[in-house]
Amino acid sequence: MEQGFMDEKQQKVVHTASQINYDYATIRITQSRIDKGLLALPVTLADWFPKHNETVEVYLNDSPNSQIKNYSSYSSSTRECRIGGLKEWFNQNKIRSGEEIVIQLIDKDKYIYKLIPEKNFISSTQELENSFDKTSDESEAKEKISSLSDWTNTNKSVVIVNEFIRLSNKQQLLDRRYKTISRVASESVPVNIRTLLGGIYKGHCQICDFWFLKKDSDPYFEIHHLDRLKGHHPKNLIVVCGNCHNQFEYASVKQDFNDDSWLISVGFNKGVYPVKQIALERKIEGFYKNLFV
Repeated sequence: MEQGFMDEKQQKVVHTASQINYDYATIRITQSRIDKGLLALPVTLADWFPKHNETVEVYLNDSPNSQIKNYSSYSSSTRECRIGGLKEWFNQNKIRSGEEIVIQLIDKDKYIYKLIPEKNFISSTQELENSFDKTSDESEAKEKISSLSDWTNTNKSVVIVNEFIRLSNKQQLLDRRYKTISRVASESVPVNIRTLLGGIYKGHCQICDFWFLKKDSDPYFEIHHLDRLKGHHPKNLIVVCGNCHNQFEYASVKQDFNDDSWLISVGFNKGVYPVKQIALERKIEGFYKNLFV
């Protein structure tokens, strides 16, 4: 990028593991660009931007107010795609050569973007997640999900699954293949996990798929602890209807788990039923940072 326009074949996207449960894109910045107060955009990101010189709308960090910045396209005399007018922002955030800037496409048709120093993006995401884990009521938990959605530029339904996967991987659960139980203990599920389970399954029983709406139009559901000794780990919880919950309590119950300790089927007396598990349906291999160079 220091030598101006480069052939597209010379540019690439470097995929590395993300430090958070979200995919995101970054651009590495150089000292010459810092001095000029501009962000040079690689050819690999050209589809995100206008084809000709234009003004674009840019949100910086977590500011609710956007700024209008000049944009130069590859068709301009500079032969380089870039956003200018960022020198003050670079200085305020103490951006150094070699650091990476997270870039988000907010609205392609209106040319709206967000720029965040990667170090701030990661730390703020983790702070939002920690805050979500400490929520005291469901309304607050839903607000935190909305905040994570806005901050990471990720659909709320995806945020809910990502956070469920994060909590599933946060603590270890002993492996088990098969277990017979006689009764279940009644425990209060933390607000953050209950909110995620409600958002994922929308009140549908993971065993029989029965569901209904309460008078307030919210779906009714209960949460069953598979093993009273294993607490509130997501792998130890399933969303159930009242009928299936009572069968866990009073029927002859057999549970079958996969090698990763997710319940995959349950037997009530002589009947065997598959268990719906979002973590198994969405084969999430990992989350990635895409560095555009």
